[in-house]
Amino acid sequence: MLTHSTRRWLAGLGVAGAFVAASATPAHAADPLEIAAWDVLVAPEHTTYNFIATYIAGEEQLKSATLDLDLSEVNDVATIELVPSDWECTPSGDTLHCEAEADEWGVPSLDYYLTAKADAKPGQKAELGIKATGGGQAASRSVTVTIAEGVDLQSEPEAKVDGDPGAIVGLPGDVVRNSGDNTAHGAVLRLQADYLSSYVGNFSNCEDIEYLAIICTFDTDLEPGKSYRLSEKLPVKLDKGARTGSELENYVDWLTKDDWAKIIDDPGFPLPPGTPGTGDKLSLVELPAARQAAVPQTDVDQANNFTVVDIKVGGNNPADLAAVGSTATGKVGDKVTVTAGFTNLGPATVDAWRLTEPIVTVEIPQGTEAIEVSEECAPYDKDSEEPWYPWDHAGEPGADLYGCISAGDPEPGVGGKYPFTLRIDKLTGPTSGKVTTHLDGDPKADNNEAAIVIKPGGSGDGGNGGGDGGTLPITGENTGLIAGIGGLLLAAGVGGYVVARRRRTRFVA
Repeated sequence: MLTHSTRRWLAGLGVAGAFVAASATPAHAADPLEIAAWDVLVAPEHTTYNFIATYIAGEEQLKSATLDLDLSEVNDVATIELVPSDWECTPSGDTLHCEAEADEWGVPSLDYYLTAKADAKPGQKAELGIKATGGGQAASRSVTVTIAEGVDLQSEPEAKVDGDPGAIVGLPGDVVRNSGDNTAHGAVLRLQADYLSSYVGNFSNCEDIEYLAIICTFDTDLEPGKSYRLSEKLPVKLDKGARTGSELENYVDWLTKDDWAKIIDDPGFPLPPGTPGTGDKLSLVELPAARQAAVPQTDVDQANNFTVVDIKVGGNNPADLAAVGSTATGKVGDKVTVTAGFTNLGPATVDAWRLTEPIVTVEIPQGTEAIEVSEECAPYDKDSEEPWYPWDHAGEPGADLYGCISAGDPEPGVGGKYPFTLRIDKLTGPTSGKVTTHLDGDPKADNNEAAIVIKPGGSGDGGNGGGDGGTLPITGENTGLIAGIGGLLLAAGVGGYVVARRRRTRFVA
C-alpha cells in the first residue's frame, strides 16, 4: 500500500530510475564500473536538473568514488551549479574534481543544475567530459549539452471521469496548448495507465511499451497561443475486478519530440521496443501543415504539461473484508504468538496500495505487550491529525494499537495475516484484543471485527495462530505497484507526479 506521499517519493525516482535494471544485473567476476548520465537539452536562460551516478553493474556496492568533470566546452554556453550533497568538489581551471564515500545506499549521485547562457544559440552543442574511478576501476563518458529553442506545452492539471467495472471509457485531459512564443514542431503524448484501466486503443501512431507507457507521436505544428484536441479520446478498459468507489489514476503528459528522443536514444539505457497499433492514425485537430524544425526544441516549463486523470469506478462491485482473529494459551511471563488477519470475500479486488489508512487495525489484549511485530504493521494513533507513515516504524514493539498494510492487492479469496509475539504480564482470566478491517464501501459490517484471545493455562511457550480463521492465503507481489513504478521511472527528466499534484498553473484552452 502506498500513500500519496509515497507515490510522490516514487516519482522522484524518475531521474535516477533508468539504471535500476542495469544495477540489478547478477554480479560476475568482471562487473565494470559504469556512469549513468543523460544528455542535456536546454533553452537559453533556462535551467535543467541533472545527475551523474557511478555504480558497479552487478551486486557489488562501491565504497567510494571520484569524478573528474571537464567543463572547458560547457563553460562557453552554460553554467553549472552543484546541488549540496556529500560530495567534496574542488575546481581547478576548467576541471572539477569530486570525491564521495558510500552511505547505506551506496555512493550518492552528483546532482547539478545547468543553466544555458542568454547568448547561447539554439543548435549549439558542448561536451561535458566525465571520468570516474571506484572499486579499483575507471570509466569515462561524455554528456552532450544541446542548446534548444524553447517551447511551452501546457495541459490541464487534473481531469475526472466515471466508469463501471469492465467498461471502456475515453480519457479526458486530451487538450494541449502551446503557451510559448515559438511554434512546437510536433509533439509526443505519453500515457501511463493504471494497471486496472488498461489502454485498449489501436492507433497506428501510438506504441505500447509494455508495462511502461503508451507513446503517441504527432508530426504537426502547434502554433503559439493555440490549443489542440485529440481527434479521439484515448480509450482504456476498466478491469472487471475494479472496486466500486475507488479511483484509478492515469497520467498523461506532453513532450517535444526532441525531449522524448533524448530519453529513448540514450545508448546506455535503451527502452524496450514498443508495439504500434494497426488502425487509423490519431491526430490533433485544426492544425496547419507540418514543418520540420530547423533546431532542436525543449519544453522550458515541464511542470505544466502533466495531467492526472482520475477514473471513479462506479457500478456495484464492492469488496467485503472479513476480519480474522486467533487464540493462544499461556501464563504470566510466557511469550505467545497470535495472528491477526483478513480475507477478501469479494467480489472486487482490493486495490490496497492506494489506501492511505490501515487496511487492518489490531488492538493488543490488555495485560500483554507486543514484543515482536509483523513488518507490515506499525503503531497507529487513530486520533492523530498527522499522516500515518507505517514504513517509519514498521515492526516497532510496545504499542497498544497497530495499523497494518497489505503487501499486495488481494483478489477474492485472498487475504493477509500478521503475526504478533505477546508477553503475558498480567492474566487473571481470559483477555482479548480486537482485529478490525477498514475499507470504504465494505458492504457487510458484521464480519469486520474478530477477537484475539489469550487464555490462562498450558505451558505458554506458543500460541495457536490459526485461531478463528484458519490459514489465510497471503497476497503475493503487487504487480500493480511494479507496473506503476515502471511507468514512473520512465519519467526521467521530464516532470513527474509530484509537480502534477502540486502545481497551480491556470490552464486556458
